[in-house]
Amino acid sequence: MKENTNVMAVFCNDTNQISRFDEMTNFVFYTKDNSVWHQSEPVPFHPDLSGGLTSVRETINQMIVCFNTCKIIITKSITGIPYQVFDQSGFIICESEDFDLDLLDAIQADLIRIEDEANNDDSPISKIPVKMDESGHYFLNLNTVQKRYPELSSKKVLLPFLENTTFYSLEVACSHIPPWFDNKLAEMKLAYTVQTENASGKQVIITHVLCQE
Repeated sequence: MKENTNVMAVFCNDTNQISRFDEMTNFVFYTKDNSVWHQSEPVPFHPDLSGGLTSVRETINQMIVCFNTCKIIITKSITGIPYQVFDQSGFIICESEDFDLDLLDAIQADLIRIEDEANNDDSPISKIPVKMDESGHYFLNLNTVQKRYPELSSKKVLLPFLENTTFYSLEVACSHIPPWFDNKLAEMKLAYTVQTENASGKQVIITHVLCQE
């Protein structure tokens, strides 16, 4: 991971300010060399999100081809299918209302610190939810799992459990609600509620939707 923290992409609007994904008109690569960040020429890109799911995925995948070794993106906001595509492709997604070169240094330092902590911590971390009692209550700290295994998306961690395990409830500690929760959980006849929310993240409870007679 460390070698990839020297390259980041910033989504920009037509005034070359950081923007939301759905409002971007170009993206710029920043590459660090000898402690100095160098800016590329803007790469024009205006996402067309008006088509269906397959069309949107293809549009974003065409964009990703240009990224080469860059796996870090910075934007004001990105949600829904675009978030899922980048997340599933192994990108680290950073959101910020403002942008300057100090932000690049801060993101880089944070990512290196997280990797160092993971490498120096030999304590076992379960990649799957842990059963808490015999009634079927499970728990997973998604934050801890993804810090240790940044290549794992929330879908890769949770979907196999949700699809193949009989459970009463699953408590998930996470920094944010994964965008796929709203659609995918409903398809699986599951629902979630936010149990607690504070500066350190959220505690989410996933349960089955009870049939109404």
